[in-house]
Amino acid sequence: MVKLTRVNADKLPRQARIMLVGIALSALGNGLVLPYTFIYFHNVRGFPIAVAGLIASYGALASLAISPLVGNLIDKWGPKPVLLASLVISSVGYCGLSLVKTIPMAFFVTTICAIGQAAMWPSQSAISTELTPEPLRERIYGAQFAMLNLGIGIGGLVSSLVVTLDNARTFELLFIGDGLSYLVYLLTVLTLGDVGRRTHSERVANAKLEGGWRDVLADKIFVKFWIVAMLAILFSYSQLEVGFTAFSTSVSGLQPRDLAWAYAVNTFVIAAFQLYVNKKLILMKRKTGITIAVLIWAVAWACLAASGVFKSNALILVIGCQFIFAFGEMIWSPILPSIVNQLAPDHLRGRYNAAGTNAWQISLVIGPTLAGTLLGVGAHWIWLIGLITGLLILSVVASKLKLPDRPTTK
Repeated sequence: MVKLTRVNADKLPRQARIMLVGIALSALGNGLVLPYTFIYFHNVRGFPIAVAGLIASYGALASLAISPLVGNLIDKWGPKPVLLASLVISSVGYCGLSLVKTIPMAFFVTTICAIGQAAMWPSQSAISTELTPEPLRERIYGAQFAMLNLGIGIGGLVSSLVVTLDNARTFELLFIGDGLSYLVYLLTVLTLGDVGRRTHSERVANAKLEGGWRDVLADKIFVKFWIVAMLAILFSYSQLEVGFTAFSTSVSGLQPRDLAWAYAVNTFVIAAFQLYVNKKLILMKRKTGITIAVLIWAVAWACLAASGVFKSNALILVIGCQFIFAFGEMIWSPILPSIVNQLAPDHLRGRYNAAGTNAWQISLVIGPTLAGTLLGVGAHWIWLIGLITGLLILSVVASKLKLPDRPTTK
């Protein structure tokens, strides 16, 4: 274990701070397109609502298919080479979305994006873990989430000033900007030196250790936590791109441009309060934090439901939904990767992080398809009541989890 001095016990390492800058710069590009991907496919390119939802689900499915390979590559070569390759692939993919005109082309380009994202998230988490002493890891994950949301919030505001629903070119420029942002992130990763690489001797030593995906699946504590995490993401995050967007515009009567302000409130609240929430999390058990997070998300969806009833106040209520949702995210975001990496042996860290990413990918396969199907047939209220009920049940299950204690600074 890394021995911490008084100086570095309270401060993230320099290279970890460089990673934060790269993540924020890349997130600016994410913010340009986040509120508009579904709208781009459905309203601009004319794809049916169910097809637009299916494309989002397909992207997650493609990521899921290659995720085991990504975990193997990270464990063998280290997270840095995988992260660099993922950023190049993501750049090509998101720039390519600007050229999409047909449904087959949308699926092809989405495949490229999915490969890049499937490799980026676990390698990013693994390299952040290597850069940060164990007692500070919840801090780095929380700080990354704050910077991610700050970038997304700024990007979203910029896009709201540029995008015009009757001008496809404005959407195309947003996707090109997103693609270029991954290259900016790549430049910051290149400054990290040899961190995140495996030497020949390290690869040989790791190859001699027993372990693989069978060992990951045999970790009962991890598997139970993974199931709760997957369901929590299914009932929350996976509903934002299609479900939240479609309900807000179709039922609550908002314009697509209005959604950028709701996302902006969400992201800026997280950027402003994430570090404060991190300090408060230290005082509570992790399972308590997870329970509170899913209950907050249930309240957020109830606020969205109110926007469909009280339409004169729909914009305020939709923004309120994202405001409340943000507090659940701030609790959730440091806990998930910190548990994954605390449970992971060093030689299986790539596989554990890939499995953690799988929890997102599986939910992002099911969530948009479910939302697109139900909303496509007009079952808006069944969709929303199902989310709230699922989160309430999950809060009870989460409260009974057995999770490792937080590591302490010595």
